[in-house]
Amino acid sequence: MKRLNKFLIALFVVGFATSCSDDYFDVNDSVNNPVSSTPALSLPVAQKFTVDVLQGDYNSMNTLGNLWAYSWAAGSNYAYFTDETNYVVTSSFRTGTFTTVYTRPLSNYEIIIKNTDVKNSNYVAIAKIMKAFHFQYLVDAYGDVPYSEALQGSANTTPAYDNANDIYDNLIVLLTEAQDLIANPDATAITPSANQDIMLHGDMAMWAKFANTIKLRILLRQSEKAGLVSQADFDAAVNNGIGFLNAGEDVLCNPGYVNETNKQNPYWGAFGKTVAGDPAANAEATRATNYAISKLSVDPRKARIFKPVGTTTNFAGIAQNDTFGPASASLSGIGPGILSGANQSGVIMLSAESLLLQAEAASKGYISGDAEALYNAGVQASFTYLGAGDATDYLASYAFPNDPAVNLEAIIYQKWVALMGINGFENWIEYRRTGFPADLPYAPNNLSGATSIPVRLLYPSSEYAANPDNVPAQTSGDAFTSKVFWQN
Repeated sequence: MKRLNKFLIALFVVGFATSCSDDYFDVNDSVNNPVSSTPALSLPVAQKFTVDVLQGDYNSMNTLGNLWAYSWAAGSNYAYFTDETNYVVTSSFRTGTFTTVYTRPLSNYEIIIKNTDVKNSNYVAIAKIMKAFHFQYLVDAYGDVPYSEALQGSANTTPAYDNANDIYDNLIVLLTEAQDLIANPDATAITPSANQDIMLHGDMAMWAKFANTIKLRILLRQSEKAGLVSQADFDAAVNNGIGFLNAGEDVLCNPGYVNETNKQNPYWGAFGKTVAGDPAANAEATRATNYAISKLSVDPRKARIFKPVGTTTNFAGIAQNDTFGPASASLSGIGPGILSGANQSGVIMLSAESLLLQAEAASKGYISGDAEALYNAGVQASFTYLGAGDATDYLASYAFPNDPAVNLEAIIYQKWVALMGINGFENWIEYRRTGFPADLPYAPNNLSGATSIPVRLLYPSSEYAANPDNVPAQTSGDAFTSKVFWQN
């Protein structure tokens, strides 16, 4: 309890300068330094905001991704997820994915980065890693975004939009700078305590490995399009002896969530239960798709990713936009491996994702290692995190192909399962990159008449009002045709 109370004090101090409403200047005017902020105060607040935007409530990136990776739908008796599953993608659609990321986590990480006291170099390293983490997702969702001129407060309220490919290149530089700070600390450098670093508790070696894993994801994101990355890029960026996140090395975040008002894990509070034990606001509406239940038919993880219908042992899903199908009471909701309680940690990156990234990189020859062993370890890490037991029997049926022509399909399928309900946004992005799972449906009967899943988000209307000379022009059709630079 003391830990959460200290965190809430810090949230008030630093959040005061970052919690403005979604107005025209959200990208910039929240980063003016609060009078009493220090890196030790700013870091846990920024990390808490990372959880909120990535895996928090209805408006989180995770929610959108689970809808566009066709894992979730709404029961026929609920008018939920209507814009998302009807692909009504406009400049007013999910604007927080852009504005809130800038105004909350990124603005606080930038405050830390601007601190020049060498004793705070570990805080700066962490902030640079998390800045790169968020900017990768901004590029993946929007393409060109404000980067080099962003986060300057009143010094620049109309930042230029940087080329997406250039941003990706600079993120590798930023992550390397962070790793160098970790490897060569000043004698006075402070190691953040567990209360100040609510992700990795000041384990700087783990932060260096996390940075390397983000680099690997950045490089692999570009690897399916010819001419974007080479072996030399991997050698320079990740084949450095630091290593990657391995089995059991999940990057989680927990400021001390408890079952009290405004203190629950935000994902649980939105999709699990209220403090009083009643279903949360989105709990009864959110159901499995029929596609997800079918794909998981013999997968032991099914009973951890989803829950059976009522008091039965049966699982059932529904097609998106099926207003005449089964009601929620006859369908499977989010399971206990994903929603476990008010005090559960937020997920930033699972070791399962890291191991499957390594399996892909090893399969393509970019890093050393046994691709099959890494694949098996990634699947087992998913089983372990979800509480599904031993994966040996499952892997006998879903063995690694060891065929360069089909390895990627197997790896991405396992990633789709491992991140279902946990980081759906990553699954949407990986489908756009690889086309796997190859039979992933688009939402039937969608009002947009689209025959494919959206390939990007559109810039928010606030940008066209506040930064019209810089924000790229778009039309509603761009959501289905204007691909991010790394996408074929």
